[in-house]
Amino acid sequence: MPDDDLLIVGAGVAGLSMACYAAAAGVRVRVLEQEKQPGGCLHSHRFTGDLDGFWLELGAHSCFNSYSDLLALLEFSDVLKQLRRREKVGFRLFAAEAVHTIPSKLSIVELLGAPFRLLGTRKAGHTVGDYYGHIVGRRNYSAVFGPAFDAVVCQSAANYPADHLFRPRPRRKEFPRGFTFSAGLQTIADVLAKQAGVEIEYGRTVQSIRRDGPDFIVQLEGVSYSAHRVCLATPVAIAADLLRSVLPALAERLTEIGVAVVESVGVGLPRERVSLPPLAGLIGCGETFYSAVSRDTLPDARFRGFTFHFRPGVLTEEGKLQRIAQVLGVARSELNLENVKAKRNQLPMLRASHGQWTEAVNALLPGSGLALTGNYFGGVAIEDCVARSKAEFERLQREG
Repeated sequence: MPDDDLLIVGAGVAGLSMACYAAAAGVRVRVLEQEKQPGGCLHSHRFTGDLDGFWLELGAHSCFNSYSDLLALLEFSDVLKQLRRREKVGFRLFAAEAVHTIPSKLSIVELLGAPFRLLGTRKAGHTVGDYYGHIVGRRNYSAVFGPAFDAVVCQSAANYPADHLFRPRPRRKEFPRGFTFSAGLQTIADVLAKQAGVEIEYGRTVQSIRRDGPDFIVQLEGVSYSAHRVCLATPVAIAADLLRSVLPALAERLTEIGVAVVESVGVGLPRERVSLPPLAGLIGCGETFYSAVSRDTLPDARFRGFTFHFRPGVLTEEGKLQRIAQVLGVARSELNLENVKAKRNQLPMLRASHGQWTEAVNALLPGSGLALTGNYFGGVAIEDCVARSKAEFERLQREG
């Protein structure tokens, strides 16, 4: 008899939500995670020492009341009492060594024609650059909207599919429009990981997957597990590597998705040391960083924090710290091991034809015993990952 009904590789929000759906349905489920904690791109770094009690997001930053599948999981987990409304502070632009308001960099003349250019314009099949550049005007796109969209997806957004950015979803108005948690978005991962019936093994890297008749054998160092069904909830490149021998046609399609690396550095400082006004973050224009996202959306009485999402391979680690000090107006010596934390994240590079790619991949899954979930299907938002996991679990249940 197989060890598990369902074995999930990856304990990010996609893998955790899949595990919760399975456990609630009475499925024997095991999750294997190579890191020492759950969350993946949900990573709230919680400082110790002089900054004890302060935290920063090193991955995803935002949740919204349109995330209905996520909210349903959180209601079931009885965690909504920890939900906190995000403060209404806005983003500003950082260009030419100065902070600017967004309206100050817009061409109002170009914007006046936007409502007329919007008529009859469809997102499907168009890139973000083509679609929004046409609507807001090329000057506005170059000066403001392009850098802002780059900041949203932490990569060059010009070739990103327009219909995968800002998906319209119905809102649950009993919750704040934008929210986080008192201890950060890591709370979501921590709570889902502790749901009844969800067994997670940390520090376990999967080396290979093979077939044994109708079942799967998942090989780790020194041990293997058998399972009726397997769900890969990993970055797309890892999923492709694991499937090369067992489902080569599917693995080949997965290699078509590029991977964008984001080099994130978070810093916490005493409030009095930072003179910037309260803000949601800075959008980098012609900068080495896509954005510097602020903790001001859930202010702390003692500290302020900023997570800089740098373009990969541009600056050394020391160069990043020097740039952070320059932008925040503090001495480089004020950034040290106690108040700095770095992380590398991977995000998929989606393209305008992504809808057709998704259809082709989905066509290869039925009857395989395999589920695929993650941020490379519907989009990079937390809700996109949860919705994909829900759909994949329902498909596995229908197939029996």
